[in-house]
Amino acid sequence: MEKDQLFILDKWIKNYLNEKKTLNLSNNTLMNYKRVLYSFYRLFALKNEEDVIKSIYEIDRDFILEYLNSKGDIAVNTKNLHITVIKSFLTYISENNADNIDLTQNLKSLTAKSVKRESESLSKAEEGILEEYMHKPLKKKTFLQIRNRLLVKLLFYTGVRASELLSIKLGDISLMKEEGVYKIYILGKGSKYRYVYTKQELIEDNLEYLKDHFLADDTMIENNKKHFIAVTQKGRVMHRAELYTMLDRLYKKLYIKKRGIHMLRHTFGKRMVQKNVNLSTIKEMMGHENIQTTMIYARSDERSMIEAIWK
Repeated sequence: MEKDQLFILDKWIKNYLNEKKTLNLSNNTLMNYKRVLYSFYRLFALKNEEDVIKSIYEIDRDFILEYLNSKGDIAVNTKNLHITVIKSFLTYISENNADNIDLTQNLKSLTAKSVKRESESLSKAEEGILEEYMHKPLKKKTFLQIRNRLLVKLLFYTGVRASELLSIKLGDISLMKEEGVYKIYILGKGSKYRYVYTKQELIEDNLEYLKDHFLADDTMIENNKKHFIAVTQKGRVMHRAELYTMLDRLYKKLYIKKRGIHMLRHTFGKRMVQKNVNLSTIKEMMGHENIQTTMIYARSDERSMIEAIWK
């Protein structure tokens, strides 16, 4: 019986993921769904072996709460991701099982309450330290040094997400000569595209170096345009974890006691607000679906309030 139930649950998971794949969910989203569901599967297997839960149709609110508790002290957003995926999966089973068994009863109100807090970003001093690093002449140019500088600049000066950065190809970047800016095609969340812009002078040298590097392997210019900019020396597209590690090492080198990729996106949003850029423009630049998301960058910090009384 135990193996039968594990087999059935595994089959439901595979069918559910196949449906999501058919509906064109991004690879990153699919990986997150798969990670959550097989973590859920492992707890079910344990409880099934202990004879605590005998059938997948006994999965209820208490079991889901026990699963969430088993994840330990995770962030509220991460907890809500697990809840969303599991609720969606159980809805799929409820709508497709032959016995019309509903597993979604008492689940609609299940959500982790979010505690509002200001998103972490670089301070003005830390921004200055990072910018000084990005524009300091290199004694010896190497592929990894140039690549890393370009990636950090794009995160800092355009506010793109990590997943968006990793999907940029050389052919997605075009120069608008009269304006003196690079226009970059971005495939964002939900397969929605937008353009971001950065000054030509900020990334031109780094970009030309990468083009020359790729041309050493590809004689065809068209093939060169298909290259991703975030690649390893062997030409493989970087994983998000590798990007995180690269930034983490950089922060430590610069004595910046903060971590993460998304922090640079928050820094960009906050900097745009401080420059009095219209919120609607910031919303489009950052690819936010709702302007309420953009509004988090408009909250005044203590320094801004102190400066205001002296104006």
